[in-house]
Amino acid sequence: MYIECEDLLKTYRSEGAVLTAVDHVDLEVNKGDFVIIMGHSGSGKTTLLSLIGGLTRPSGGRVRIADIDNWQQSDGELAIMRNKKIGFIFQFASLMPTLTVLENILLPLSFSNTPQGDRQYALELLERVGLRGRQDDLPGQLSGGQQRRVAIARSFINRPAIILADEPTGDLDETTEQEILAIFKTFNQAGITFLVVTHNTDLALSQDSPRLFTMQNGLLAASPLL
Repeated sequence: MYIECEDLLKTYRSEGAVLTAVDHVDLEVNKGDFVIIMGHSGSGKTTLLSLIGGLTRPSGGRVRIADIDNWQQSDGELAIMRNKKIGFIFQFASLMPTLTVLENILLPLSFSNTPQGDRQYALELLERVGLRGRQDDLPGQLSGGQQRRVAIARSFINRPAIILADEPTGDLDETTEQEILAIFKTFNQAGITFLVVTHNTDLALSQDSPRLFTMQNGLLAASPLL
């Protein structure tokens, strides 16, 4: 099993009460799967992605990626895993405002001792997300949707094995959304594993043989395609 969540639990304390964000979740993902997790805001979807990506430490249970337990690694080993194996698409673009578009895409390479991408690949990614010729612009010169496209390009720069995406098409127009979904499909067909949190049922229907789950009150359940 490529990604395995076993009895995964995440709780928080708030004003003396214990709140459960992820409630004893079990999930198995094979290499090359396209997993879609749907649910309302506050259902625990984003927290689950953070636990899988090694950004948040669980309160209980475990996450294993390629037979390695995330939280049995040192902080340095975990950082290397995130940098080399995982591409993150966060709910907000989170671009560095003083860096150009190209520099933002290349930024993850600065944390890698053995970078797997380069300037030419970054330009190719920029073209694939529909922003050819905008590499020297600053984020402030782009619309919100264009900034999201830069963030999507950035997630692929290290040629990751896994993409974790939180509402990746949330602020894109319909045409751009379809272009991005087609890019996801191409990368998935090339073997990249996707775990995508979304409210968008079109995304679920746009991929070949996706695995669909719903999340409610921290509980994860398999669902049929809509």
